[in-house]
Amino acid sequence: MGLIVTGSGSPVTVAAHGLGASIAETRPLLSGVTGTRVFYAARGHDGDVPEPFTYRDLGQDLLRIADAHGATRVLGVSMGSGALWSLLAEQPTRFERVVTYLPGALDRPRADDAVTRLAALATALEQGDEPAVQRWVAQELPEEAAAHVPARTAWLLANPGIAVAVRSLPVVTPVPDRSALGAVSADVLVVAQEGDPLHPAQVARDLVAVLPKARLVVFDRPHALLRERARLRALVQEFLND
Repeated sequence: MGLIVTGSGSPVTVAAHGLGASIAETRPLLSGVTGTRVFYAARGHDGDVPEPFTYRDLGQDLLRIADAHGATRVLGVSMGSGALWSLLAEQPTRFERVVTYLPGALDRPRADDAVTRLAALATALEQGDEPAVQRWVAQELPEEAAAHVPARTAWLLANPGIAVAVRSLPVVTPVPDRSALGAVSADVLVVAQEGDPLHPAQVARDLVAVLPKARLVVFDRPHALLRERARLRALVQEFLND
């Protein structure tokens, strides 16, 4: 499992990246955050090809990394958010501060068009169909980010384990029952964006409704990490450094 540790001292913040993403793409979100920052590659995202897995498996991976480094704070992005909430449903007092960016599911299996689109990506990855992967990536990025399409396509094809993740996760949920999250003791920042079919903003609103101490920020259009990176980073930095 790839691992990068930056900064030093306390507090320690661990970051769990999204599906098809990487450590490098996640690091900017914790730029300016004080203390030690721990980034790791999720299973299937470091050249490995795992067996099918669940959000609980990812949550246990997150727990091992957090425990090994004494992390008291955590950032979960998309798939990493699912891992985070799976963990907190079982250990609701594990972290003091939590940032969840683009949660995509809670306790209801996905049954929307996003599932069909992800299945198409999995097939393209399994077949090594570069043009199909490239088309999929192009549909998921804003027009102004067209230059990123070749690199994103190459990254996905270079990590065949991502196809396992794409097959495994849409049919399972991070938690069996969202009410379990009512016991979470951490202060939580929930960040979502409108117009993102893979990460419906309603999921973020549902999450905030069950958390005792949560703040919701919703960007008014998708691709906040590309379009409004400075504002997003400032939100995370202010929250974690408070």
